[in-house]
Amino acid sequence: MRFTIHNLLKAPVGTLVPMVIALSAILSSPAYALKSDREQPINVESVEQSADLQANKLVFSGDVVATQGSIKVKADKIEITRNNDGTLKSIIAYGSPTTFEQQQDNGRYIRSRSSTLSYIPQETKIVLQGRAVIWQGESKMSGERIEYNINSQKMRAYNNNSQGGRVSSTFVPADFKKDQN
Repeated sequence: MRFTIHNLLKAPVGTLVPMVIALSAILSSPAYALKSDREQPINVESVEQSADLQANKLVFSGDVVATQGSIKVKADKIEITRNNDGTLKSIIAYGSPTTFEQQQDNGRYIRSRSSTLSYIPQETKIVLQGRAVIWQGESKMSGERIEYNINSQKMRAYNNNSQGGRVSSTFVPADFKKDQN
């Protein structure tokens, strides 16, 4: 089933606009995300959409693909929950894996992969959990959990003991050149 921005605006629980904007903030780097993405229509395709009005929850399930411009999120399920006052409480994407990608102004892509991707607006935080990886070119960071604070632009990655308690990062200098495509 295909859902466009017009269908989403009619949904009682809300839209994916906050998610797409939040996800585009992952790894804000000197190579900025395409500025035109926010102006593009949002499209969501899924097998099913359901709304629980009592719980203020909207759920997309079954091979979910959400796009806006160069932004693309794939998940098995995406849950959007509002607080009683109508503000966004959380957006959680679940998958095997959940993936995110967005083209930067320099033509290069930032990508992530994890079991869950959560956006918690009250904390201005995005959390990737479950074999989480974020990469651009050959540079990457991986761990069991990666947290990114949108306001402070601080990132933290860590592992649990089941994976040896270590995180891994690879930085390739060429990946950070502004003039490279």
